Amino acid sequence: MEVRNKNAVRDDFEVSTSRKDLEAKASRIVPCRGTADSEAYHLSELRIASSENDPRRILPLVPPGCERILDVGCGAGQTLIASKLPSSHFLCGIDIDRAALQLGHRIAPSIHFVLARGESIPFRANFFDMVICRVALPYLRIDTALDEFYRVLNPAGVLWLALHSFAHTVAEIRKSLRVGNLKDVVFRFYVLANGLSLYATNRQFRFPFGQRRLESCQTTRGIRKSLHSHGFRQINVSRSRHFVVTATKGP
Repeated sequence: MEVRNKNAVRDDFEVSTSRKDLEAKASRIVPCRGTADSEAYHLSELRIASSENDPRRILPLVPPGCERILDVGCGAGQTLIASKLPSSHFLCGIDIDRAALQLGHRIAPSIHFVLARGESIPFRANFFDMVICRVALPYLRIDTALDEFYRVLNPAGVLWLALHSFAHTVAEIRKSLRVGNLKDVVFRFYVLANGLSLYATNRQFRFPFGQRRLESCQTTRGIRKSLHSHGFRQINVSRSRHFVVTATKGP
């Protein structure tokens, strides 16, 4: 299967809405050589997203009228698949993980999977009714990504985000300390520092060692500030089980 680039998308698609069918498809997938770990992770994520009783499950509430939906950092499309949206909707997912996109196409060929970055979305302005980004924004250049989200949303468009909180990162530090994973402890402290830098100066920096990864965590006040500065309005934050933020494209 060839993952589509840029605007190479189709118009004829139908998303399966049967949870039993989705789980059966996932169980039949045989990982390709060299991608076994990645595919196992995304299949696990699909099972979580498809299980209504799993506390880790988090799906967007799609408002009426939102028929063109973009999932940024979609992985194998588990959020779009599990949302069981009508077949009349135009569903698209972008990610930089080619193997994940290939897996998603094998499970749900009706979804349009495009190899692209969240900081450079290959669609025209005002194209989508809704942009969702489930725990992918913390790994992006947030200032650039929010500009792109705003650009591709139509004037009445809706943004839905799931984020990593400071509390989540602190919990990861404690978990790594318990098992003696000092490398991860150092990295998680970088994530905290990067989150503070983003909040205080609106700037991010890469981890100075190894693969120079980029990651940050967010606060309620910080994400409100960032969204408002990029033109988003009607910003709502939920901090119950998950850190979820919704907003609309402002005038």
